[in-house]
Amino acid sequence: MNCPNCGGLVDLEKKYCEYCDTTFTDKELGLADDAVHKEAEKEAPKPAEPERKKTMTEQKQEELAKEKANRKSQPVDTSSREIATGAAVMGIMSLFSGVRRFFHNLKRTVCLLLLIALEVGFAFLMISGKVTELMTGEIEGFVAVNVLILANALLAGLISRMGRIRAGNGVVAVVNCLAVIWVYVYPLITSNFAGQTPQSVAIFAVVEIAVLGLSVLLSHIIYRR
Repeated sequence: MNCPNCGGLVDLEKKYCEYCDTTFTDKELGLADDAVHKEAEKEAPKPAEPERKKTMTEQKQEELAKEKANRKSQPVDTSSREIATGAAVMGIMSLFSGVRRFFHNLKRTVCLLLLIALEVGFAFLMISGKVTELMTGEIEGFVAVNVLILANALLAGLISRMGRIRAGNGVVAVVNCLAVIWVYVYPLITSNFAGQTPQSVAIFAVVEIAVLGLSVLLSHIIYRR
């Protein structure tokens, strides 16, 4: 073995190093030998550890991390073709929206004209007395006028619903009230209730109020349905 002092060869039998003229004890030689072995173990290369096999979850996580890194490194492509395509799509959507708005306004205008024509025709029938002239008796004329009032409310409610005309129900209610006043109330007042008893006038008032209320309710239900 080598001398721990000078590195020369030590005579193990004599326990003596002739290079540095040093005599060693058994204990000193044992410590020197242990130190040499420890130094050799430190310098010896360690065996490589076997590579651990990755799980499916770890592999997927690595792939996702690589994809995110690639996306961040790649610049956003804003070519002129994509910009032109987006502008064309927006233009087409605006065109369709404009056409839809045009037809919506057209339908509302047509419904408004129909509602006006309906109410003008109804008012003409009531004022001219054409309905009562077609009936032979007073009861038939009374029934015909009330049926026309309900029919007017029904048609006006349908037209108002189609055109979304909120004022349609109010217009119908006013026209029906004016029709009842013109056909029944005004003649009674001008004739000073000639030939009418208080009971008949009360019955007439109750029936007409019920018919008018029913007409308003009917037009409102149809509009809201």
